[in-house]
Amino acid sequence: MSNPIKIAILAAALLGALASLMVPWQRTNQRAVVETVSSLDGQWVGRAAPPFELPALDGQTHRLTDYRGKVVFLNVWASFCEPCRREMPSMEKLVRQYQERGMVMVAISVDPEAQDAQNFMNQFMPGQRSAMTILHDPTSATAQQYGTELLPETYIIDRNGQIVARFVNEYDWTRPEVKQLIELLLSEQAQGASTRLL
Repeated sequence: MSNPIKIAILAAALLGALASLMVPWQRTNQRAVVETVSSLDGQWVGRAAPPFELPALDGQTHRLTDYRGKVVFLNVWASFCEPCRREMPSMEKLVRQYQERGMVMVAISVDPEAQDAQNFMNQFMPGQRSAMTILHDPTSATAQQYGTELLPETYIIDRNGQIVARFVNEYDWTRPEVKQLIELLLSEQAQGASTRLL
């Protein structure tokens, strides 16, 4: 047998072995994600995230597909919602901790007027720019697609465009279990581009 054939056979065997090792790791990782979501009193979802296309407060259009391969923290809120306002500081801390590692935070305001959301953000972070991406959806169409019933609601979307968790009402997003969940999702590799956030 020639050397190139031997090398090809060895390479195929190594790839097969690596693939067989990855399956248990993925199952273990998913189990850990489910357990962490449960420990946070969240709901496991496990379905594809509906696409959206919405304007930011600066008028620039953003789409879910803009965040391919990233972990997306998607929050539905309004400036008139007191629980929404209370959880914003912990959200800002979380995104600043993980934005350089592949997490984005998208906060969709369902305020009737974009200026209401802008006024709140100006009060919340006077003279500063938030690390969150603030989008505006006055018709609540995106919230309805996701199944939002109360404000605030948060959806955690993995690198492959799957909603892995739903959280209803305000949360302290600085809890250790939240960080554990984000770390687990960031450690996962995105699958092929054709399966991500389509």
